[in-house]
Amino acid sequence: MKYLYPLLFVFLTISFGYGQQLKTPTLSPFSTISQEIGLTKVTLEYSRPSAKERIIFGNLVPYNKIWRTGANASTKITLQESAKIANQYIEAGTYAIYTIPRKEIWTIIIHSNTKLRSLSGKAYNPQKDVFRFTIKPITIDKYVETFTIQFTDLKSNSLNLQMLWENTLVSIPIEFEVDSKIEKQMAAFLKNPETISPRTYFEVAQYYSNNDKDLNDALIFINKALYKSPQNFRYGLLKAKILEKNGDHRAALAAVKTANKWAKNKNNDNYIEQTRLFWQQLLNKK
Repeated sequence: MKYLYPLLFVFLTISFGYGQQLKTPTLSPFSTISQEIGLTKVTLEYSRPSAKERIIFGNLVPYNKIWRTGANASTKITLQESAKIANQYIEAGTYAIYTIPRKEIWTIIIHSNTKLRSLSGKAYNPQKDVFRFTIKPITIDKYVETFTIQFTDLKSNSLNLQMLWENTLVSIPIEFEVDSKIEKQMAAFLKNPETISPRTYFEVAQYYSNNDKDLNDALIFINKALYKSPQNFRYGLLKAKILEKNGDHRAALAAVKTANKWAKNKNNDNYIEQTRLFWQQLLNKK
């Protein structure tokens, strides 16, 4: 028994030593970005290599060869709803993004197999491409050390997916269907108008106003919101903005003056200031 405990100690020490793993920083860290857009969300996963004084395009990333568009594994985009990428329709789902960089033009590949790590040999099967398209790269002055993908130029129904590395920028437009979905929702709501909240009317009026829809319809919706929520300064300010957009300057002045009064009655400093600023803006147009 006296030999058992020393032997057990040695065994556990050896096991512990072999079981440990050294943790070191990842050379190309993994990144996930997510963006709410329209009525949905887009998520992108990729690894981010750095230049480290190397020449990137035409060297580290050769021209005219397929690139996994990052490091370690396929770059993946997840669409929760169907969309158009560079004006080509695509179903909801997760896809790999591959590219073929060239000096004057890039080929972008949307691919259905998301599990590839290497594209060498016969691993990549072009028959699994969903579609391809070309994009002209842009040379930028700012040097980007670490490969970066980001979502930019957000609108109510679209955004751009930008890739940046070294002095190269590639921008890919992505568009989502929003109008028909809102129209469908409103058609369902209007079957039982008594159940529609003033906020819903306000949000539809705001969407119509901000997206170049029928401003007369926008006025109908904001008036319904004010009918259900009288003296609402937020709704009153939007009404003034819709009236001004619709060319009724005098009515817009009256509406913002009233909205300012409602904000003062409620001691809401934020909307007192917002209505004052828009009121002043209208007065300066005279």
